Amino acid sequence: MRNNILPLGSVVTLKDGDGTELMIITRGALIEENGQEAYFDYGSVIVPHGMVTPEHLYFFNRENVEEVIFKGYANEAEHAFASAYDQHIEDSGLPKASVY
Repeated sequence: MRNNILPLGSVVTLKDGDGTELMIITRGALIEENGQEAYFDYGSVIVPHGMVTPEHLYFFNRENVEEVIFKGYANEAEHAFASAYDQHIEDSGLPKASVY
């Protein structure tokens, strides 16, 4: 089964997490890891607080999702983005960042 990228606004919990609910606010976020650019599938904020400061933005990948509590809004543009996401990532040549 293909694990498609979740829409913005989706709320999830993470594997090996403490049950905190995170709302996805960005996808394909670039960071610097070990001196090179890498990406995370998702950037998120804690529900219900949101982004109190930039330091309260949390990054993770599809494989880190334990449960999807709420799936965000998906229109035609979202479906097109989700369908093209994996190819865009592959074409970028960037490595995936890891959750420590």
